[in-house]
Amino acid sequence: MTSGIQIVDVDNVDSIDWPANEESDSTRRYVVPFIKNGSLFYMDNADVRVMALIIDDVLMPLVLAERNYHDSNVCSIYAHYVKYAVEEIEKLDNRPLAWLLKACSLPFALILKAGRVDKVIYVNNWLLSTNPCSELSPEQVGTITSALKLRYPDYAIVFRSVNTYTCKTIFDSLRENGYNMVRSRQIYILDTTRKAYWKNKTVKHDRNLSKRMGYEIVDAEQLTGADAPVLTKLYHDLYLGKHSLFNPQLNENFFHLILKERVLEIQALRKNNRIDAFSCCHSNRKVMISGFSGHDTQMPLKVGLNRQDFSATMTRAKKSGRLLNLSAGAGSFKVFRGAEPFIEYDAVYDNHLPFHRRLAWWCLKSILDVWQYAASLLMHNRRP
Repeated sequence: MTSGIQIVDVDNVDSIDWPANEESDSTRRYVVPFIKNGSLFYMDNADVRVMALIIDDVLMPLVLAERNYHDSNVCSIYAHYVKYAVEEIEKLDNRPLAWLLKACSLPFALILKAGRVDKVIYVNNWLLSTNPCSELSPEQVGTITSALKLRYPDYAIVFRSVNTYTCKTIFDSLRENGYNMVRSRQIYILDTTRKAYWKNKTVKHDRNLSKRMGYEIVDAEQLTGADAPVLTKLYHDLYLGKHSLFNPQLNENFFHLILKERVLEIQALRKNNRIDAFSCCHSNRKVMISGFSGHDTQMPLKVGLNRQDFSATMTRAKKSGRLLNLSAGAGSFKVFRGAEPFIEYDAVYDNHLPFHRRLAWWCLKSILDVWQYAASLLMHNRRP
């Protein structure tokens, strides 16, 4: 016991009295294999130490990272804010602008490295692009912060995937305890209970697409470990092949884990005994999070695998009565179907760190705040 919390690692994982509730049990079945086998067994670009944190009846993954400049953006601040961003810059058609932005990113990158921004203890980091929120009180956040400062005095403390809509309780608790909100990305959230959404003609068209294309929607109960290789390939082809190698490189062991433990909700599109697309969600009492997906990128666009999968996910969220966090990317696609944009933050506590470490975080937050303000002005000026 440390200041009201327990830290679970490989040395004591088999002797812990785990919280007895459904959400904590699901978390335990996910995080214990990571603790015992190591993160690289499940993710090829996450060289971190995975532990767990228990406070009261809440169990959360705990990730210790240090100088992971080449790792995934889910466990490397530098990869998320510099390397991933540079990849996006390189995709710009305007070459002079791309060159200018890359040149400007160099001093920024040096500041972050000098400030050792990747020396972080992450709270509730599932090593996925979007994490579920825990509704922690200000007192619980204070207890966690004090304990982690004492145990890891040279590490910044970071809560990922915080927003003001679905994570309002913990957002306020973190702010009350002196955490700085560093803009991470724009996400999209959909309230599927709104009647306007289901009257949308595009949404109706999407719902009918699977029937026209002859696909069957199958859930986790109809999937087995034998499906892990194809799920891995579909994920890699989309997230790594089409997008970025800084996305989590989930491997076949990871898919075997989630299929065996049923800790994440999987659905797939199957036709002629072949899986061509799938999506994976994480749910709590109020919110369903669209975590990651995959589809056959060689299929013709008219088949609409992404649209079919998106529609099936919307239907599941509606049936469960939950809000749907659609994560980031494909903004116009999601907004056109009724989702609303929100800013997602990394909540950072660095008050205990030396000045040069805090300066790096201040520079990061300031640059992103200015960028957000400039972008909002640009959008405002474009309105008729």
